[in-house]
Amino acid sequence: MAFGQYEALTRRHEFILWLALLGLAALLRFGSVPAGLPYITYVDEGHVLHPSIEILKARSFDTGRFTYPPLTSYLTTIAAKAYSPIYRLVHHHTLGQDLPRDEDYHTGLGENYDLITPPEIILLGRLVVACLSLGTVVLAGVMAKQFAGARAGLLAMVFVALCPALVSRGSIAIIDTTAAFFAAATLYFCQRLRTQARWSDAALAGIAAGLAAAGKYTVGVVFISVCITIAMLQIASRSKALLGLASIGGLVAGILGGVPAALLHPAKIIAELRAQAAFYQTIRSDQPYWAVALSGSEIGILLALAALFGLALMLRNRATRGAAIAWLGFGILLLSVVAWPSFQPFRNLLSLVPLVCIAAAFFFEQIWLHLEHRGMSRRLLAATLALLLFTIPLAWFSGLYLEGRLKHVDSRVLAIDWLRQHVSKEETILGIREIAILPTEWQRISAKVTVVSWFQAADLLERQRFDYVVAGEFDLRYATDAALWSAYRDRWTKVVSNMPMEANFGVVSTPVIPYLWRTNDQLVVIRRGTPR
Repeated sequence: MAFGQYEALTRRHEFILWLALLGLAALLRFGSVPAGLPYITYVDEGHVLHPSIEILKARSFDTGRFTYPPLTSYLTTIAAKAYSPIYRLVHHHTLGQDLPRDEDYHTGLGENYDLITPPEIILLGRLVVACLSLGTVVLAGVMAKQFAGARAGLLAMVFVALCPALVSRGSIAIIDTTAAFFAAATLYFCQRLRTQARWSDAALAGIAAGLAAAGKYTVGVVFISVCITIAMLQIASRSKALLGLASIGGLVAGILGGVPAALLHPAKIIAELRAQAAFYQTIRSDQPYWAVALSGSEIGILLALAALFGLALMLRNRATRGAAIAWLGFGILLLSVVAWPSFQPFRNLLSLVPLVCIAAAFFFEQIWLHLEHRGMSRRLLAATLALLLFTIPLAWFSGLYLEGRLKHVDSRVLAIDWLRQHVSKEETILGIREIAILPTEWQRISAKVTVVSWFQAADLLERQRFDYVVAGEFDLRYATDAALWSAYRDRWTKVVSNMPMEANFGVVSTPVIPYLWRTNDQLVVIRRGTPR
């Protein structure tokens, strides 16, 4: 076989493996996108989806929300606009007609956080994030291939595709995955800048860094990698200055394109960030970042060790030293920004996880090359087994996450399913609004349903008979009048004390304040109504 034919065959095999790994990554991400519908399954999903709903209703990209950068919300809105014609064909009316009404969303006690309709909005937000997560797999493979060849690229794709930290955040509407993708894109263009030193790559690196900041404010520090890359180029100072200007221009364009409020409302953004930082100081994390990172459900000890050795080898290697220094600059600066609050959720460091996977792939590639040069076939087999030892825990924990996510059903869905089976259309149901069962879910029941606020329900039960009452246990945190609310809860308990419990689902008490997420395990209690 001629060398050209052998090379073409090898490339074909590599292409097939790339497709297979992308298929695996897509299965792990897209497979769980519908989980939990029609409700959100993660507390921060509402922070992404409510701004999208407001944009769709107001037809303005200025939502007036500044706590979280809006890029993920913008991408969800664009996806909703593209999906609108299909939605109209399926439902025979526009998507806008099913968006929450202002009077239902805005209440006297705050905004109704769990009111996100139609469920296609949740689905589209998750699909956007899943696509970006899949894009991160591709970028990691491309960068690793540039550093150490095709085998390293495939290894990096395996690690990124299976890493639980990325899989668990690859199918929920969350800003961290968006920021991780654009941070990886920034570092990819930095790598191109090292090899070509073109102003277009500098501008694209700056744009990607600006969009990373528009994904999550703190991840915008990835721009330090662009600065380090330009500073280390072996070119004239004038050329470096031009590249620096191109990258700064790209950064400004990326930020303004992803966060227009940075120009329109900079003071409000700063005020919101200060308020959020103060709030984070009131929360205590059970474990610091490093302890969470080493857990099997995030990165794991083995992958972290391989990445540490791989980064050391990258620093020793002249061809990859510049990239390793740029990565270290990004990592150190990001840690310095997010490590000081007492609340340390690992998602703050999600943008570093693809780099961990690439460094681990580089480590294994160097080990393979070393053993190949020595002609140690048995040791090559041992290295292959060691690689499996690294990947099996990743696959195991990602599989556990997906199994739990797909099997878990929201307690509100279970309650409605029970009512459908046990309640006839002649019977009546009193539902408590604070339980946050969606209007479309109530419509699945043939019986006559009346939904009122918990604060109105006691009076109504004393005047009118209902066959069933759907309520729960109520948490009075953040009560505007603690004594009054506590007295009402005592009265409510007395009113329902003679109503036998027919079924219950979930365990978490219901916060009476509407702006707190109910979780998917909210306690929903179905009681037989007032005796005849």
